[in-house]
Amino acid sequence: MSVDDHKTCTDKERMTTNDLRTHLSNERTFLAWCRTSIAIIAFAFVIKRFDFIINAASKGTIETTAALHHELNYISLFAFVLGGLIVLISGYRFLALRKMIRRGEMSISIFPEIMVIVSMVIIIIMVIVLMFR
Repeated sequence: MSVDDHKTCTDKERMTTNDLRTHLSNERTFLAWCRTSIAIIAFAFVIKRFDFIINAASKGTIETTAALHHELNYISLFAFVLGGLIVLISGYRFLALRKMIRRGEMSISIFPEIMVIVSMVIIIIMVIVLMFR
């Protein structure tokens, strides 16, 4: 059996080490986004349960406690929605980049990163405003 007897592949059919690294990097990035969304959803659960502590330790009026409860609900709802959006956007981004990698094209958007940064700044501002009310 000679070398010529083996089936030859074209350059597009052959997966190089760089292609494999790129695919694996895309998967690691997707998993990192999933971990980020899980952390944000866990943060939303913590904020949602934090109202029990406020109710137990509250020395203020009922109106103040109710207002704080509603504000915590808004923060936790925002974090839940953000976590869900991150999962959806990261899944779409993973599949789109996978398709581009297979075609040999690269066009990367920074929209997901900017979305997370702006959303986290909004959450931090909401918490700070809530603390100093």
